[in-house]
Amino acid sequence: MPDRAASSSLRRRLVATLAIALTPVLLLGAASAYMDAREALRTRSNELLLIAGASVDGVDQTIDEAELLLGLFKDEVGSRNCSEVYNKLLPSIPALSSIIRFDADGVALCASNRDAGFTMSDMDWNKRLRHEVSSLRTDAFFGQATEDWVFGIFSRVDKADGTFDGSVALGLRSRSLASFARASVLSDDVEVAIADGDGRVFGSTHFSQIDQKWVTEAAETRSSKMFVLRRKDASPMDVVIRPVGPANVFAVISRESPGFWSEFTLQPVSSFGLPLLAFSIALLAVWLAIDSLVLRWLSRLIRIARVYGAGRYAFRAGDAMASAPAEIKELADALEDMAADIDQRDSDLKSAISVRDAAVKEIHHRVKNNLQIVTSFLNLQGRQLQDPEARQAIAAARHRIDALAIVHQTLYQHERLELVSMQPFLEGLINHLAEALGTETRNIGLSQTYEDLERPADDAIPFALFLVEAVTNATKYAFSEDEGGMISITLEEDNTGGIILKVMDDGVGFDPGGGTRVGLGSKLMKAFSRQLHAELTIDSAPGEGTRITLFMPGSK
Repeated sequence: MPDRAASSSLRRRLVATLAIALTPVLLLGAASAYMDAREALRTRSNELLLIAGASVDGVDQTIDEAELLLGLFKDEVGSRNCSEVYNKLLPSIPALSSIIRFDADGVALCASNRDAGFTMSDMDWNKRLRHEVSSLRTDAFFGQATEDWVFGIFSRVDKADGTFDGSVALGLRSRSLASFARASVLSDDVEVAIADGDGRVFGSTHFSQIDQKWVTEAAETRSSKMFVLRRKDASPMDVVIRPVGPANVFAVISRESPGFWSEFTLQPVSSFGLPLLAFSIALLAVWLAIDSLVLRWLSRLIRIARVYGAGRYAFRAGDAMASAPAEIKELADALEDMAADIDQRDSDLKSAISVRDAAVKEIHHRVKNNLQIVTSFLNLQGRQLQDPEARQAIAAARHRIDALAIVHQTLYQHERLELVSMQPFLEGLINHLAEALGTETRNIGLSQTYEDLERPADDAIPFALFLVEAVTNATKYAFSEDEGGMISITLEEDNTGGIILKVMDDGVGFDPGGGTRVGLGSKLMKAFSRQLHAELTIDSAPGEGTRITLFMPGSK
């Protein structure tokens, strides 16, 4: 799994590097696609704008002509000749729906299409004619008599003294105006309609309402604007809105937006798609090349390295990489040569270590023999002494030398010279010490519990000497001559990796604060604990025995 992860990581890095190198090409393609898209949109817009200009000319001419004729015939209308004037103007203005004469209060004096006496649809129109303008073009409104949407044109009428005397109005059917706009359109897919300032559309088969904001924007700029109308159940439409003259009348030119498979979209797509395709093919080619030329052989090299790491230096790497690229095969041959060199040095080192271990074991064996000779000398010397204290001192020295001899015996018997297995080491030491101290004849029992631990050989000597002093002190001072007792020794490891040695007896105990003279054994135990960098604790009380605890911190 690790070699797969490494190969995958290398593959990702190489592909990422190539992707970064090819990114400028992709960005240039994106920029080109953006510019092509803008150009396509501009082309679409220009086509409709040209149609809009041609369409507006007919509508604008019709409205201007109607306004001019209204100005010429308003005096002839008078207060009752609406129908006569309507009949005169209808041949010239086919979109004409009615002619109406209003008085100064906005009440109809006559009408070509209904009875007089009705009021103006919007009295604000009458107010503006009275105070602001001499002529007025209205938004579309629904004519009750014509039952159609109508655009109105009003012209002010004054008395002889120049005061306001009402107005004459004519109505133009919205659908008829839309037909004038369509008359100039040549393309079958383009539709022309009329809209008012509120966005109501007249003459369209696709929609009856557009966004009023579009109309407002076109009215403010007094120029053509193109928008895209989104429909729920149909394709979107390009819509151009263009004002018709100064009135709130707008030509609406529309056609369906080009789909994906059109020249307007294929050109931007190809401008970006072809670089993207080349980008993808390059990445795929690099991916496959990396797999076949690099990663496949790197995986084999990793497995070969692991074989060599396991010590199997006789494996021939060149045989497994015979068909690899020359550079990788050369690396495999170098690994094979390196493995052969390591194998030779490994053999030399093993031989040197074997010689060294044999020499060190021989040294430990000779030291142990020499210590036993010293012990024999002390035994001979002790038998010649008459002073009990002198004989006891000789015996104590002999026990300490025996402990050293046991340490050296353990070291040369152990396979690993740098470590000592504590369980057999301590059992042999304590059993030998118990025999030397005569614990069995004094009715003193020994309980030993050791965990199977290993400690550095440098700790073995101070550890053994500490234990000798602790057990010797307990044997000599903890019990009376007749009663005897029990000495318990435990060695365990705590959860931090520290080593805890406990030597406990159920003897007479002592008062640590009672001013008892500190003997040589106690001094030696403190010295050995310092040498081991351990914490020494002695707990005792009269009649409750003694507990000696040595704690050596671990390295966890």
